[in-house]
Amino acid sequence: MSSIVLTADTLLGTTPTIGSVEFDGKAFYATAQGTQRGVIPGAQFFRLNSDLAGTNVATAQSVFGVTVTLSTSTVYAFEGVYLFTKTAGATSHTLGTGFGGSATLNNIGYNAQGSVGSANPISSTNFGDLIATSATATAVTAAVSSATAYAVLKVKGTVSINGGGTFTTQYILSVAPGGAYSTVAGSYFLIYPIGASGANISVGAWA
Repeated sequence: MSSIVLTADTLLGTTPTIGSVEFDGKAFYATAQGTQRGVIPGAQFFRLNSDLAGTNVATAQSVFGVTVTLSTSTVYAFEGVYLFTKTAGATSHTLGTGFGGSATLNNIGYNAQGSVGSANPISSTNFGDLIATSATATAVTAAVSSATAYAVLKVKGTVSINGGGTFTTQYILSVAPGGAYSTVAGSYFLIYPIGASGANISVGAWA
């Protein structure tokens, strides 16, 4: 199979050539209009093909049962949609989200939105909206106390990696409800590099 291999090099200054594609060793870039260089999202992507059973615990657990490896001194953008269901256990609890793994972080900032309820569609009154600046798993939703429950968590943000390693999507229940959730098929997470850590990421015609 044929492939195009780019060698990492310094970008073409602050005024890139229209039509150029560049690679600086951290991310890919393309300039389609004027000097408006943009990031090409070379995303690592995971989509669940069949439901994945979790455990009936009140500690952080993996959303997908897998982890992704990230590189040293790199900033990444990410987004994910996690769908959950359960059919047993009526102890009142909330759902939250966070990240684990062996990678060390300089900083993280993301928005998490979540809903949980006893019926699908989920009532809008059970909606939560979190501004997160820590990887620690934190509650997002309102509480639910029914044996049958449906939940959705959405995450979108950026993370600056100091030391490379694994990065694990997680969810957490405030208490063990008496029955485990399953992550539903179709849930997904994607993450892609946007530049080097240690400074603002500025790609494009910003002034």
